[in-house]
Amino acid sequence: MGRRERSEARVSLPSARRPVGTGAAPVGDGGLRPPRALVVAGPRVVLALAALVLGAALLLDPPGLWWPTWFVLLTGVSIVLGEVVQGLLVSRHSAPISTAAAVALAMTPAVTTGSEYASASRVIALLGLAFLASQVIAWLVGRPTALGPVAARFLGAATTAVACRGITTEGRGSLLQWAWGGDLSSPAAATLLLLCALLGWLVERSAQVLVQVGARRVGAPGAQRALLLDSVTSGAVAASGPLIAVSYPVLGLLALPLYVLPVTLVLLSQRRYLAVQRAQGEALVVLSRIPAIAAGGRPGHSKRVADLSVEVGRRLGLPEGRLHSVERAALLHDIGQVGLEVPLEHGMTIDASPQSLETVIESSRRIARAALDTPGLEEVLAAVHEPYRHQLEMGRDLPVEARIIKVVNAYDDLTEGSHGQRVVDLALERLHLGLGYEYDPEVVRVLDEVVTHG
Repeated sequence: MGRRERSEARVSLPSARRPVGTGAAPVGDGGLRPPRALVVAGPRVVLALAALVLGAALLLDPPGLWWPTWFVLLTGVSIVLGEVVQGLLVSRHSAPISTAAAVALAMTPAVTTGSEYASASRVIALLGLAFLASQVIAWLVGRPTALGPVAARFLGAATTAVACRGITTEGRGSLLQWAWGGDLSSPAAATLLLLCALLGWLVERSAQVLVQVGARRVGAPGAQRALLLDSVTSGAVAASGPLIAVSYPVLGLLALPLYVLPVTLVLLSQRRYLAVQRAQGEALVVLSRIPAIAAGGRPGHSKRVADLSVEVGRRLGLPEGRLHSVERAALLHDIGQVGLEVPLEHGMTIDASPQSLETVIESSRRIARAALDTPGLEEVLAAVHEPYRHQLEMGRDLPVEARIIKVVNAYDDLTEGSHGQRVVDLALERLHLGLGYEYDPEVVRVLDEVVTHG
């Protein structure tokens, strides 16, 4: 008997609440699905707009007509180095060193020799050439390039430059001249510069979202949390740009490294933290494969359960942190099977005896406690195999992560990863028969929607 025949035989039960034959579609990537036109056009729009802005700036103020100051050269080098090495630090979508340098350059009066208040086009040209040089150097030394994120950062810095230098008022000149001309108090001038920096930050973040939509990263697990982290980081760094500009008349060339060095140290610390997180994630994946090797389980079962559980949790409205908890627990939900003297048939727990489930639960506790220092994971693993009625009859507070994994695990046990219409429909019938007794009705309803409509 083949795998499909075993699956259909296992779920051939009387009709439950859901009629057979409604059809089912394979589960896709899940998550947020932006319009296809936005996916295709988003990054292209960002790149085209950046090229248009840089081209216009170079035409309005050709480089041969001016020479930059030493501070401009220092900020240019900082932008290049920040972009080249930022892939080694935290994220392609956040480059704090180059962002701080770019914002400072947009706000510092002395940009070129012989011109105290350079035009916006001149500053934009300098910024564009620095960002472009960073990608050329990255390509020459064999490091990956990231034109989309770099173009977004350039557009943000260009917006700040236009706000500071391109908007003029009668009798007062540009906003930068107004802030530096002595007519405003220091707090008022700093506030004005900060508003210009925040305007550029909003443009940069909007462009980054378009780039990430095009890369299909927005709906991936943890993507929203990463986007929020990048936004907070870039916002804080953009706010440091006015501080560098205000400090330049007093500190000179020391103004830039004085503010950039602490940012670099924080990035190095964050890189180490992310490396630990990545190593822990790799350990989870390795542990999730042990039941398939040592306990007769099915290859890919834990990964399928984890992916589908995350999608169900997202449809239920769980925040990113809880989704991460769902994913980790789902990867390890069968790890306790290594403690069984007699392996379960095909590693399936849906029809396991209470004694076998107790052994699995206890083994899962020990392994989670010994191998992973993750708060809450042990509790979720222990509750995965508890029936939903315990929450109703005994008042136990079963974690929502455990209730999700229990339903999805049973579904994958019944389908064995098959997306065939009949297999999926019969599996959902079996789950509907256990509503309110074995399985959480709300979780089953959402799972039905996911596997039926995608």
